[in-house]
Order: sequence, then structure tokens, then C-alpha cells
Amino acid sequence: MVSFAFDEEHEEFRATLADFARKELLPNYRERAASTEFPFEVFRKLGELGVLGIGLPEEYGGTGDEDPVLLGLATETLAYGDVNLASAPVQIGLIASQLVHGTKEVRERYLPAMIEGRETVAIALTEPGSGSDASALATVARPIDDGWLLSGEKTAITWACNASAALVYAREPGSSRSKGVSCFLVSLDAPGVTVSPMPGMGCLPLGWGSIHMDEVHVPTEHLIGELGRGFHTVMDHFDFSRAALGLMCLGAARASLDEAATYANQRETFGRPIGEYQGVSFPLAEHATYLEAARWLCYRALWLRAEGKPHTSLASMSKWWPPVVAKDAIEAAMKIHGNLGYSAEFPLQQRFRDVMAYLVADGTSEIQKRIISREILGRESVAF
Repeated sequence: MVSFAFDEEHEEFRATLADFARKELLPNYRERAASTEFPFEVFRKLGELGVLGIGLPEEYGGTGDEDPVLLGLATETLAYGDVNLASAPVQIGLIASQLVHGTKEVRERYLPAMIEGRETVAIALTEPGSGSDASALATVARPIDDGWLLSGEKTAITWACNASAALVYAREPGSSRSKGVSCFLVSLDAPGVTVSPMPGMGCLPLGWGSIHMDEVHVPTEHLIGELGRGFHTVMDHFDFSRAALGLMCLGAARASLDEAATYANQRETFGRPIGEYQGVSFPLAEHATYLEAARWLCYRALWLRAEGKPHTSLASMSKWWPPVVAKDAIEAAMKIHGNLGYSAEFPLQQRFRDVMAYLVADGTSEIQKRIISREILGRESVAF
């Protein structure tokens, strides 16, 4: 019999995070989201709650074995209070899953600091000329006697402006596509590194920026994983993160629908609460349905990951559709609020701008559809 129930441990953790999201995150979300300062004080509280170590080695303060469903629950629940901070466990999980393949010195230096919420590390893959086509990156790692010299530019990098280091993906001179791409740990205060902010219309605290490297020396011990295998390693973990990001957007949208429902019960026109009119109640019903459907798509992808079963296609479905569903639900909530929904004094417009980023960030809907269609077209025909 199919079960859609979370286990007791997951439910207890979700309840703890829900209380934190409502009491600690939600009241000051709008103020934090309007600032380019990274909220390290709240970030450290997430570390104390154990949110930043999900699925990471226990010896460095993590929870141990990979737990995709728990990561999804954490991001969805936290996003109800602050969609920007809710991305932290996904970002750290993606980065730390690479760092565990580094030297003992690298692991001991960075993993505890990240899991405790004391420090951030960026993941630098996207380039000006290679967005969705990540394997077309042009940053070069030229080998020298004691390591490599890296030259190139990375753009739209999350945490670039608040991180102490970055995982930089660069290729061997003369290589092409995914072959010859390696992962290197680069200190962002190293000679030859220039970090420039590039704030967008939302997600300001995430510190988006560009990282320019001019003959930056990377020592041999800062190679992460196998030489020439960096691209394949990170792509595997994007399957993990995409569904969690979908849930994150849905968590933010659920907060907006709840606010719209409260407002619809309180606001009156012609002597009746506006929630009694189908023009208000039906959109709420429709978007609640879409949120629920998109939510279980994401958890299905994460469950398949936990079971060790193929999930690339569902992960891509979870990345392109749920952010669209979330964006549309927040827009509907803004309309129900009328002019107040557009006001900068309310969180609705801020969530709309923050969630909009995930229609593009970490893989556009078009690249996700390409992945899905490739699997569909590659199936053998089945006779019925």
C-alpha cells in the first residue's frame, strides 16, 4: 500500500522548524530580504538547529547518511518564513557533497564552519557565455609544478559576496565539453581574484556576484575529487538539489496563500467578507490544488533519490514546474490583497521577486524540459 506519511523523526523536525519559521523568520523576512547584507546571525541559528548538516558526515557535525526527504522538508518549512535563508541547507549540501572529496585539511577547515553556520563557500560554475550549457565553460586551469593557475570569469554566483572561498570548475587547456573539467577550492582573497556584486530584483541577501580570476594560484591539495571528473560529480548532486529548490518555492507560496485567506476573511465589500465571492475563493482553491500537486512531485523525486532509483527526469520536473506554480500562487495572493499586495510594506511583493529567481537559477525551465524530453524520446516503444 502506498504511504504518503513522513516518519516520526521527520515530523518532529518539521514541527520544530515550522515553529522557528513562524516566530523567528517570518516577522523580519521583508527587512532581511531588502538588504544585501547576509544574515549571519540567523544563519548561525540554523546551524544550531542542525539544518545545515543534513546528510553530511557526523565527524564534522552533520547528521550522517544522505536524507533527501528531510532536506526537502527543511527547505519547504523554512521557506514559509524566509525563502532566502531556506536555500542555505540546499546550497551547503551541494557544496559539502563536493568538499567531502577533498583532502583532510580541506574537510576539517571548511565543513564544520559551514555546518555550524559560521562561514559560507560559493559554488562557481556558471559563466557569462555558458549558462544552461554548463559544460561549455571557458575558465582554464593551467597545470604548473605545485598546482594550477586559474583564469576566467564566473557570473551570477550565489554567496559570492559573503563567502570565504569558492568551488571553481575549470577545464584543462585544450579540452572540450564536459571532458577535462575539474573542481578546485579557491580562496576568494587570493591574489588575482576579483569579486564584484551583481544584485538582482530579488534574493539580495544571497550575495550574487561575479568572480574574475587572473592567473590565480591553486595548490595541489585544493583539487576536489578526481582530476577531470568535476563536471560529472556536481551534475549528480544537482538531481538532489532541484527537487528541494522546488519545495522551497512552494513553501514561500503557501505562506502567501495563507496571508491571502486571512485577508479574504477580514476584508469586506458590500457588507460581506470578500472570501465569500467566487472571484476570490475559487483562485484560492485552484492555487492550493496546484501547490499540493507540485509538492508531491518534488517529494516523489526525493524519495526515489533516497531509494537509489533513477530520478533525473522527476528532479527536472520538480525544478521547472513548482517555481512556476509558486510564482502564480503568490501573484494571485497579491491580487486578492489589491493595492496592499503591491505595497512594499507587505511581504507578498518581496516573495514574488525572490521566487521569480528560481525560474532561471540552477537551470532554466527550458533546460529542464530538454532533460525530461530526452528521457521520453529515448524510451523504447511498448506494445499494449
